[in-house]
Amino acid sequence: MKTAGAVLLLLWLGLLAGAAEGGKAELTCLADIDLFQLKEEVRQTKAQLKAIETRLAASEKTAKGSVAFTAALQPPSWDKTGNGHIGPFSTEMTIIHQKVLTNVGQAYDSKTGVFTAPVRGVYFFTFTTYSWVKEANIGVKLMKNSEEVLLVWEWQDKGDNEDFASNSVLLELKVGDRVYMRLPSGYRVAASIWSNIHTFSGFLLYPQ
Repeated sequence: MKTAGAVLLLLWLGLLAGAAEGGKAELTCLADIDLFQLKEEVRQTKAQLKAIETRLAASEKTAKGSVAFTAALQPPSWDKTGNGHIGPFSTEMTIIHQKVLTNVGQAYDSKTGVFTAPVRGVYFFTFTTYSWVKEANIGVKLMKNSEEVLLVWEWQDKGDNEDFASNSVLLELKVGDRVYMRLPSGYRVAASIWSNIHTFSGFLLYPQ
């Protein structure tokens, strides 16, 4: 037969066991909550990083797309009107358009007359040439690396001593491809120190 003290002791031990079990359950619940919060924070951080990466990629693409130039040819010597001839030469020569009007992206080199593609893509190029001579071959070439892409040409006779000619082209270029103007052997063109009448331009239409 159990005494009253024994009964009380058993009740007290039971309460302690129940409290311990309750504490374990509470700790388990708290652990579950902390793990859920941690997972949620990781998910949000990943989403933020993805958004940053997207913005950086867009900014890089925009920066790469900022390629455009226009340059004008100037004569090595000129008369009182400011006009002068370039050529003729015994060998084909690169025409160096020294006067830079625009050079976004710095892909055109005014010292060599060469545009070098900074990114792969589709580019638009255009040029205008000018002459005012009699009985001479006039004209220029647009080159891609060592390949002739465009040629404008005319024999300037006695009765026609001033002409303009223009042409344009779309080119797919790889990084490092070079585009420039050439003066064929024996040809001549003209330019002015006062007016931009002989020009070479290009820009990136879209990167690939």
